[in-house]
Amino acid sequence: MSLKQIAKQIYFEGKVHALRRQPKRGRPSVMIFPSNQPWDPASHLRAWLVAPELEKLGWRVVIVPEPLSLRQRQRIIRLEKPEVLLLQQTRHPMNQPGLYPGLPCVLDADDGDYLDPRYQKRIAQIAADATLVIGGSRFVASCLARHNPEAHVLWTCTPRPMSTPAIAPESRADVVAWAHATPLKYPHEAEFVQEAMRLVALRRHCEFWLFGSEESRAKDWFAPIRAAGVTCIAIPPLDYPSYLSRVSAAAIGLQPIAPENAFSQGKSFGKLLAYLGGQVTVVASRSVDHPVFFQHGVNGLLPGHSPEEWAEAILALLDDRSLRCRIGIQGWHDFNARLTTSIFASLLDPILRKAAGLPLDPSQNALLSKTRLRAATDSVCTR
Repeated sequence: MSLKQIAKQIYFEGKVHALRRQPKRGRPSVMIFPSNQPWDPASHLRAWLVAPELEKLGWRVVIVPEPLSLRQRQRIIRLEKPEVLLLQQTRHPMNQPGLYPGLPCVLDADDGDYLDPRYQKRIAQIAADATLVIGGSRFVASCLARHNPEAHVLWTCTPRPMSTPAIAPESRADVVAWAHATPLKYPHEAEFVQEAMRLVALRRHCEFWLFGSEESRAKDWFAPIRAAGVTCIAIPPLDYPSYLSRVSAAAIGLQPIAPENAFSQGKSFGKLLAYLGGQVTVVASRSVDHPVFFQHGVNGLLPGHSPEEWAEAILALLDDRSLRCRIGIQGWHDFNARLTTSIFASLLDPILRKAAGLPLDPSQNALLSKTRLRAATDSVCTR
């Protein structure tokens, strides 16, 4: 290990101890182990941003930065004596309940890593050793439930916007966006979107924004869409606030899930938050948990899985601005009612309390029942 790495570990542990100086005042303590630093979207939304909301609900929260070693983590545990640990994701090598014997551990996972044969055995053991497991979707929760029957579903959420977007939906240009972090690394979805937008371009001019890419890498992929008449713009990776701001200038947002790609089934609601919070009208696949949140024609569009049907849905929204605005605004209202970080924390609260063996009042029991996985939802994980 380099001197720089050692210095980083000492620095981050010092910050943790400085924050721990505040008295507990009788509050139960939860230690959160994010799989990465706040610049990682999943860790940012499902760990770092959740901590202050749990504090409001009566928890003392100690968040342990990713660089800390096992010895450092165990030292902080001895001093803090937490009631429960929250392990966010399975990718971090220290996020294994077996490393913390005698402590209740809640595993939170929101991706399809379980489907990768290289990691399946390890993730299965982590799930089995956890007191409770949480999936970012019913699909992920079903995978984990094969090894731990106490499985819950919590959709990824984001803080409530401080204000409405700078550009109102009715004032936006005809911009269609695919706001994926790495879209061209998903060939099934990329081919699908390319063909849908080519069909749109044959009938109507608009602008298409591809996030998470650069012109040099996207130009060949853009070629058939441009040849049909649509202006295409590649938007390189942005920091999260800049990303949200740019997305909120689009009129229509695409969220395809390829049924032939099992790994895509592990996607959580994190991919939709920028659209919904930005009052962008969503066109999404009829898969994963989308039909549980979206009502077709009310707060989004859920066309059948063919490029032709997606092209018709996109064209309908481009041609009818009032329909587009009505659906986008309703999606924004439903987002504020169901997908904000404070709501995530209120649903996580009874899960942590149950894992820690703390008493729950009737309202907390009701929330616990609300998140519990009722039945397995996909044969890929349940066969």
